[in-house]
Amino acid sequence: MANGRGLEPFHSRSDDSAAAAGPPSSVSPSWEEGSKVEASMRPLHGLTTVIALTAALLTLAPAQAQTMTPQATLELLMTPKGLPADRFSPSFLAQLPVTQVQGVVAGLVAKHGPLQRFDPTGDSFTLRFARANVPASITLDRDGRIIGLWFGAAETLGSIADLAGEIQALPGRTALLVVSDGKDIVADAADQPLAVGSAAKLAVLVAIQDAVKQGKLRWDQVVPLDPAWKSLPSGQLQDWPDGTPLTLATLANLMISISDNTATDALIRIAGREAVDAISPANAPFLTTRELFTLKTTANAPMRAEWAAGDTGTRRALLEQMANEPLPPAAAIRSDVTHEVEWFFTARELCRLLDQTAALPSVAINPGLADAKAWKSFAYKGGSEIGVLNLSTRVVGRDGGVHCVVASWNDDAALDDERLFAPYRGILNRLAERE
Repeated sequence: MANGRGLEPFHSRSDDSAAAAGPPSSVSPSWEEGSKVEASMRPLHGLTTVIALTAALLTLAPAQAQTMTPQATLELLMTPKGLPADRFSPSFLAQLPVTQVQGVVAGLVAKHGPLQRFDPTGDSFTLRFARANVPASITLDRDGRIIGLWFGAAETLGSIADLAGEIQALPGRTALLVVSDGKDIVADAADQPLAVGSAAKLAVLVAIQDAVKQGKLRWDQVVPLDPAWKSLPSGQLQDWPDGTPLTLATLANLMISISDNTATDALIRIAGREAVDAISPANAPFLTTRELFTLKTTANAPMRAEWAAGDTGTRRALLEQMANEPLPPAAAIRSDVTHEVEWFFTARELCRLLDQTAALPSVAINPGLADAKAWKSFAYKGGSEIGVLNLSTRVVGRDGGVHCVVASWNDDAALDDERLFAPYRGILNRLAERE
């Protein structure tokens, strides 16, 4: 699940999603810090994190002298007194009242500590709070009124050890592995399997890569889109016409970059389930996303319980039993935590899978929470569903240093993703500062 909420079991959040993005071009009257654009975390899919307050499709007033610069306006906005309503355009206030803007500013200070300074970064700004850095941008109309306001997801400050402590203190179960040039910097529950959602798609990618190396498949091999492969989102291919010709490279790119579930199921069928089982024996028989959705319906609760208690043979029999079941509608999927049906990997296994696939284009499309400009190369896959979040990143520095950062978080309740995003992003940035 890229960064979906129960509909992207296999991305990201960000499954993929989670790549950084600039201010959106449409109004979002309700918003929260760190809201995601997926990858399947997005590819969620992601999992790009963005906070947006943007007034779109504006009719600007006649040109007049701009009385305030963007920086001066932002500085006043961030003071306890804030700005009066007449400093915002009517179009903006129609989407977000000034009282809500004031609440957002107060929330940033309450969460991250006093604002210490503003640093211009091109056309945007970095707000330096006591405990975090927050990217921001502001747009004024010709009368100097605010028409666009954006706060990016926070980067928690502190050392790698401090940030690791924040992750370890999260409720539920967590695992964290930080490896630099083959040496463990942090290894907390790194060999404990946890549910990882769409990060499991790395095993499918390895199975396809192995088949290509063995001459059984080719990346430019074309296959028609089989309706039997179609799954629920995240992704796009579920909406494409049956029979659409697709290369294996296209399927792999969609599977990893936007956590396309239909592409994933296609590749599992093309490689053969047994080939994926060989990559991850602990997850055999390796579920397709369509099978996972089928098991997660309310109506299939007895089958789900049998799956959870069954051995490999029992599970294979269940898959044969459901082989001809239609794809369930999204509304039939349970909205609570169902960890008994998932894909389970250790943080160390995911680092190893990233090492194996780091040279493939698929893992270098969506950077997740890494700043792509700070690294020579990156490889990323994440995953999320209700009660599950994973972020797996491999980066290579300008000097050739190789780092892998994998964090998994499971709980029996819905997760506040930003509680993992912020320290995870901080760890990546601390590693980049070493380069």
